[in-house]
Amino acid sequence: MSTLHQLIDSNLSHPHYGRLLQHRDYSNPNTFHYSIQLNDLDSLAWEPTRAGREKDTGRLAIWSIDWSHFQPDQARHQQKEQINKSLHASIKEFHENWDYDLYRFNCEHWARLVSTGDCRCYQIAEFKKLQQIPVLGFFIVGVAGAVTGAWEHNGYAQEVVERACMTA
Repeated sequence: MSTLHQLIDSNLSHPHYGRLLQHRDYSNPNTFHYSIQLNDLDSLAWEPTRAGREKDTGRLAIWSIDWSHFQPDQARHQQKEQINKSLHASIKEFHENWDYDLYRFNCEHWARLVSTGDCRCYQIAEFKKLQQIPVLGFFIVGVAGAVTGAWEHNGYAQEVVERACMTA
């Protein structure tokens, strides 16, 4: 974990540090993956510990940036210092402690939380269509989750990072 902390801090001065990046899934071009740019070569992402799982223990991983596939998202970003705090809080709070969950807390939820402060996944509507989730939704996130839109926005994860950043 100290390696992740060092990587985060050593890149704070990079001009594109904290930028939200997206790239299409090679096996499913309708799906985007999201990460946070650290420098010209590396980004940090939230992923399942075992690739291809919809739900698994989550971890923060260093992704090599392939500029022929990666592109910056046009979302408005927080200040670098706040992104830095959120990245460090993510290691403490999420890395190998939380579940990666395609519907509740995936790479887009996490990356938007860190870069914009809003733990949201805009792809969820597409996931629901592809998986025919409206019928199964109550079994996956429960009545409260379906009513509050817990798939699209994870307020609990957002509160965890906000609280951790306040104490940092």
